[in-house]
Amino acid sequence: MIYLFEVSVRQMEQSDLQPIYLFYKAQETPLELRKSIDSMLAKVREEKKSPIHDRIFLANELNVFFDRIKILMLGIPFEPQKLEGTGIQVLVFKIPHLIEDHEVNILAIADSEDSPIAVKRVIKSILTRNKDKFQELIRLAIGKKPEEIPDNVLDIYNELDFKASEVLRSKIRKIRWAEKAKSSAALLGLIIGLASLFLLTILVLWFDWIYHFLNRDTAIVSGLLIILATGFVTGFFTGWSKWIKVSAPLVSIIGTTTLMVTLLIDYISAGSEQLGLSTWTFSLLLATIMFAMILFMYFIAFISGYYLVETRALTPPKIRIVVEKTERMTFWKKISAKIRRLS
Repeated sequence: MIYLFEVSVRQMEQSDLQPIYLFYKAQETPLELRKSIDSMLAKVREEKKSPIHDRIFLANELNVFFDRIKILMLGIPFEPQKLEGTGIQVLVFKIPHLIEDHEVNILAIADSEDSPIAVKRVIKSILTRNKDKFQELIRLAIGKKPEEIPDNVLDIYNELDFKASEVLRSKIRKIRWAEKAKSSAALLGLIIGLASLFLLTILVLWFDWIYHFLNRDTAIVSGLLIILATGFVTGFFTGWSKWIKVSAPLVSIIGTTTLMVTLLIDYISAGSEQLGLSTWTFSLLLATIMFAMILFMYFIAFISGYYLVETRALTPPKIRIVVEKTERMTFWKKISAKIRRLS
C-alpha cells in the first residue's frame, strides 16, 4: 500500500522544488508511521493554520530531509530505500513529460512488500488521470509561500484525495491468500499450479482414451501447452517474485516428471531403442531435456507473476508495520504457569 506520496514541481528555469500536493490518509497508515508524521505536523498545528499549510509544511520537511540524503549520495540516483525494521520503503522519482515546462518530482512512502515499479505506475496513473487538477494547483501555488496559497485549493485537495484513494483501493490484490507477499501466496500458487497440472494431464489422457488422438507430435504439443498453462497459473496465483522462487520450482519439477511418465513415456522408450545410445548417454540426454522443461515452466511462472501481478498490484494497508516478537515459552515455563494459575 502507498501510505503517503508528495508531488513537487520545479520550473525549468528554477532550481528549487515546490510542493503542490501531498496525499496522506491517516486512517490507513500504520501506527508507527502515523506517529512520526503527526509529530512533524505538531508544530504547524499549534499555530492553528489551514490544513493546506499542514500539507505544504510536511512536504517541505520531507523535501529537505531527502535532499540531504541525495547530497550525501554524491549525485547517485536515489534508489528505493527499504528502511530496516520498519516495514516501509521510500522512493524518489521523476515523471517526465507530464506537465509542460515543469519537472514533476515524486516522494513516496509505501509498504516494503510493494514493488517500486508498481508504486511508480500507480502514482503516475493518478497524476495522469487528474492532470488538469494538478495544472490548476500549479497555477494557484507555484512561486507562492504557504500562507499566500488561497483556501479554495483545499477543495482541489479533497477531490484529489478521493480519486487517489479510489485508485489505490482498486490496485490492492483481490486474492485474499495471496494479497500479501507472504508464504501463503507460495502455498496457494503451489496448490493451484499442481491442481491445474494434474487436471490438464488427466483431461488430455481422457480425450486420448475416447478419440485416440495422441501420437508423438500431438503428445509433445500437448505437453508444451500444459507447461505453458501450468506455469501461467502458478505465477499468477503466487504473484510475488520472492515466493514464485519457492512455488514455481516445485510445480516445475513435479509437472515435468508427471508429463514424462504419462504423455511421453511410450515415446521415450521408443526413442531409447531407435537412437541406439548407451543407457548412461540416453539418461544424460533425458535429464537435460527434463531440466530444460523445468526451466521453461519456471520462466513462464516468473514472467506471468512478476509482470502481471507484482508490478501492477499493491498489498493491503497494515495496522502496524513493526511486529514485536513475543518470547516463546518453553515446555517447563508453560507447566509452571499452569500450576501458578491453579494455585
